[in-house]
Amino acid sequence: MEISKQNYLNHLNKYQKKAIIDLEGPCLIVAGAGSGKTRVLTSRVVHIIKEKKAWPNQILCVTFTNKAAREMQNRIMNYLDEKAPSLPWLGTFHSVSAKLLRRHADSVGLNSRFTILDQEDQLRLIKNISKAEKIDIKKVSPQFILAFINQWKNKGLLPKDVKIKKNLPLEKAILTVYKIYQERLKILNSCDFGDLILLCVNMFENNPDILELYLNNFKYILVDEYQDSNFIQSKWLNLLAKKNSNICCVGDDDQSIYSWRGAEIQNFLNFNKIYKNSKIIKLEQNYRSTQNILSAASGLISKNNDRLGKKLWTDGKDGEPVKLTCYKNGREEAIGISDIIEQNIKKKYSLNNVSILVRAIFQTREF
Repeated sequence: MEISKQNYLNHLNKYQKKAIIDLEGPCLIVAGAGSGKTRVLTSRVVHIIKEKKAWPNQILCVTFTNKAAREMQNRIMNYLDEKAPSLPWLGTFHSVSAKLLRRHADSVGLNSRFTILDQEDQLRLIKNISKAEKIDIKKVSPQFILAFINQWKNKGLLPKDVKIKKNLPLEKAILTVYKIYQERLKILNSCDFGDLILLCVNMFENNPDILELYLNNFKYILVDEYQDSNFIQSKWLNLLAKKNSNICCVGDDDQSIYSWRGAEIQNFLNFNKIYKNSKIIKLEQNYRSTQNILSAASGLISKNNDRLGKKLWTDGKDGEPVKLTCYKNGREEAIGISDIIEQNIKKKYSLNNVSILVRAIFQTREF
């Protein structure tokens, strides 16, 4: 649902409205799928500006993808006067961190024209270091080493902070590569994506004057997809929210699926412990699915103990019952689904109106 140019508070349920207008203090918005999460987040930014609680450059708003950041920027500007300034601090964790580091590069041993290595450059550098250190890259691949380095950086660990047990020689060798890798990056006036947030945190911790500058500037902090945050991102937020505590995090604990790349659901579950006197607002009304789909999904996810708990509902129709069909292999599945399309759906709809969702692209070959 688009934000109305007449009134961004129109056509909201009471919980959405509360999530938009209750601005002061820490707030966690637990937003179920299809509950209007993006509208609430963008409307909250609009409300801060319209109520003159802060100027656009005093609002820090972080997302996880550039696409989400562009969409939010467009939605907010679409409601506000077209001549209104854009939000300079709306972006991904990495893009905002890069902007901060370029302003204060000398505090982390870089100059402001530093380059950001992509994965290909990282792997090439690690390969060269491994060869110099007599590490067989056929046995210990650069990708494997890079995964360790990224994991350490997500946990906020520079080489000097990593502790290796005596009986783990492979990890010791990887730590040696990590140490040389960081030294090379500094010589090259470069950093990688993991460094952007990690060096930012180090900059704030070692330079109270720089941190104070942004503590005074950022009156409100908003975070999208908070369930996907990792340790170092959470620490980055903790530091910047230390003074005003007007931090609002939006997410869905039932959609936390990125633990394999460092996401820590405990950031979400322990929000009220991390931020004292916090409010939790649940958006449970769904505007996307039928009740049968929501009931099936809620029944399944309720078996997960690591969640705050919510129950999605809709004031729409119950819809078709959810059907579960099991097949022995991919070919049988393709035949079975194709038969359903031929026998039932094709009589009512064009094939352009039919979608088949798969987990991986190779599964489409049988179809």
